[in-house]
Amino acid sequence: MKRIVLPNVKILIQAFTAVFIFLSVQVNAQIADGKCKFLGNVIANSVPATFNNYWNQVTPENSGKWGSVEGTRNVMNWGALDLAYNHAKNNGLPFRQHTFVWGQQQPAWITTLMNDSSKPIEERYEEVRGEVEEWIRLYCERYPDTDYIDVVNEPFHATPSYDLALGSGWNWVKWAFEKAREYCPNAKLLLNDYNIINSNSATDSYVSLINILKAEELVDIIGVQCHRFETESAPSATLKANLDKLAATGLPIHITEFDIGNLNNEGTPNDAQQLEIMQRVFPELWNHPAVQGITIWGYIQGQTWQSTAYLLRGDGTERPALTWLKNYVPTVPGGSFCLTTSVEETQPALNIYPNPAPGGRIMLESEGPQTTAIIRDPLGRVVETVVIPEREMMPVQLDAARGIYIIEVRQNQKATYKKVLVN
Repeated sequence: MKRIVLPNVKILIQAFTAVFIFLSVQVNAQIADGKCKFLGNVIANSVPATFNNYWNQVTPENSGKWGSVEGTRNVMNWGALDLAYNHAKNNGLPFRQHTFVWGQQQPAWITTLMNDSSKPIEERYEEVRGEVEEWIRLYCERYPDTDYIDVVNEPFHATPSYDLALGSGWNWVKWAFEKAREYCPNAKLLLNDYNIINSNSATDSYVSLINILKAEELVDIIGVQCHRFETESAPSATLKANLDKLAATGLPIHITEFDIGNLNNEGTPNDAQQLEIMQRVFPELWNHPAVQGITIWGYIQGQTWQSTAYLLRGDGTERPALTWLKNYVPTVPGGSFCLTTSVEETQPALNIYPNPAPGGRIMLESEGPQTTAIIRDPLGRVVETVVIPEREMMPVQLDAARGIYIIEVRQNQKATYKKVLVN
């Protein structure tokens, strides 16, 4: 009789378990997993069950705004903000606070305090400054590991009612950044506004304010919202040219409130139209070398500010634009030149001396086999390609333009990325 050898049941179980785990990881991998740019989203009053399937950065939608936290004076409502912050920290995701100072969704009582004519104006100003400072201080004490902060939101469109208490001209913006730097010293600070990169003149004005803050080392990142109504009809060349203008400041850029839906947000949600606009606009933003990450402003049907801009239907199925994002982002470098510390790797190895590099003169030293170094300027343009023999040093004179240069280091079919600051 022929003997039948049955497979080892334990081995079969282990094999099936491994396959299940692999598939689970693949299904639940975030869209920008493994990229040095983040693709994030907002958390409102609850964490969507699908959040970690797609997004690897967190911004509170409304719960981080002063009016949400302290709608009643001296009564702090941290609950929803706790939820968003804790989800980010418990899952190893970057967290961006939105926002400290904004002329919308500010507490009604701060306007009443500002307009209290029974008190001398300087007394009112002092009291208002104290309240704004307390709000910033209390936030920073409660959430000390915040990664990014929108310090001032929409300075060109929504000036707070209490701006003069903080300072005339742009001094109110500077004051807010000074306090954020004082109380949240480990966070990267952003200025944030809309209708910027779709307008040449608006970008120029924005750069002027950024440079005022940059001169006093108060701002770390440029925030541009890029809502549907800003980008859906803007020429790609205009978006790129204005991103280049912002990048020329030497600061990285965050796309902070991106959404795409129907043109003018009108009519029944149109999958084909949303997909067409997404395919045209998103790559222009994602692939720009100065863009460090994109935060999408909502994604679930019935829970987006722009009603046609949802990506996930109420029944849990994906609209074509979301499926396209999932397929597109992993196939492109995904910000292989992006300005994050995560691009610093140990292999392949290249030493850069000095760094920062006054005047742009550097020495490149290969620590391994023959190395190719592709150097890009702050606008992402290739300015030099250098082949360095094994374990040798080579001098390179970079362009005189100040800013962060990215060096793509290639050895034996592998690549990594280094940063060098020219000052």
